[in-house]
Amino acid sequence: MRKVLALQRESHVAFGVPSLSVAARITEVLGYMEAKGELTYTAISENDDCAAAGIDWADVLILSKHSSPNALALVRRARARGVRVIYDIDDWIFSFPTYSGGAAHRDRLALIHEIISLSNVVTVANATLDRKVRAYVNDPLLVPNGMWVEHYVTPGVDAGREATPPRIVFTNADFLKMQAAKDMLLTALQVFFLRHPDYVLDFYGDPFPEMFSLPFLHFTNRMPYSDYMRALVSGSYQFAITPLGGDEDAEAAEFNACKNPFKYLNYGAAQVPGIYSCASIYTDSVADGTTGVLVDNDYHAWVDALEMLAGDTALRERIRRTAFDDVMQNHHVSRSAEALGRAMSDAA
Repeated sequence: MRKVLALQRESHVAFGVPSLSVAARITEVLGYMEAKGELTYTAISENDDCAAAGIDWADVLILSKHSSPNALALVRRARARGVRVIYDIDDWIFSFPTYSGGAAHRDRLALIHEIISLSNVVTVANATLDRKVRAYVNDPLLVPNGMWVEHYVTPGVDAGREATPPRIVFTNADFLKMQAAKDMLLTALQVFFLRHPDYVLDFYGDPFPEMFSLPFLHFTNRMPYSDYMRALVSGSYQFAITPLGGDEDAEAAEFNACKNPFKYLNYGAAQVPGIYSCASIYTDSVADGTTGVLVDNDYHAWVDALEMLAGDTALRERIRRTAFDDVMQNHHVSRSAEALGRAMSDAA
C-alpha cells in the first residue's frame, strides 16, 4: 500500500498556528483515501525532529505552499531517496496584498521556486491558479477542492434546526479581506445588530483590529479544521456572512481571484445558508438566491441582504437544502481524491 507523508507547517498569516490549507487541501483528502483503503498516511511538521524519518518511510511527500529552509532540505532528502514530491498551491503565493500577514514572507520566494523546481508534480486548486501559475510551472495538475461531507454530517439530520437566540457565523483567517469597503461592512453589521439585539455573531478565525468595534461578536480563535467543521454543524446557525473584496480593491483583486470558495463548501456541507460578496470566486460557485445570497460590497446591499435572510425562513431553508446538494454532487472530496491519486502516479 502506498505510504504518504503530508508535511505540516505554520500558517503564513497567523504566527504559531498550523496551516488550514494543509488540513483542507491535503490531510482531509488523504483521510478519505485512507478510509477507502487506497493508502496509508501520516502528517508531520516540517520542524519536527522525526520529519527526516518520515521521508525515509514514505513513497510520496506532499507539501502545501511550504517555503522554509527545513522544507527545502526535506524535499532534497526525498528526491535523493526516490520519494515522489507533490507541491500544492491553493493561493497566489508569489505576492501578497498589503492587508495580508503573508506579505511578510516575500523573502521566501527563492525557496518556493527551488522547492517547485525539485517537485515531481505541482498541483493547483482552481482554474485561475492553473492559468497564472504556468508562468512558473510546466503542466500543473488541477486538484479541485472538495468536502468529505459524510465525515461530519448525516444527510437530512438536524437540517434546518436554528438556535435560539439566533446566531450568525463569520469565519476569517488573516485580517479582514476588504480594503475600500471595510468601513461599509462594519457599519452594516453595527446597524443590523442594533436593530436585532437578540442576534449573536460567532466569529472563528484570527483576531483583527476592527473586531473591538463589534460588541455583539463572540470570538473563537482558529481551531483544527475538523473541530471547526463540527462547530459549524453543531452551531445551528441561522446563516453565515462571507465578505471579500472585489474589483473595488484594485491592489488585492487579482490575489483574491486566486482564492478558493472553501467557506461556501464548508457552509454548504454544514447546511448553513450564506451571504457572499460578489467577488469572482463566489459568483463562479454560488447561484444567487438558490445556493446562497450574492451581494455587492455596498452598505445598502449588505444591510438589505442581512435583513432579507434574517426575515425569510423559507429562503433560508431552500438555500440550506440546495447548497448541501450542490456540495455533495459537485464538490465532494471523491473528486479531489481522484485527482490527487493521479498526482501520486508516476504517469502524472
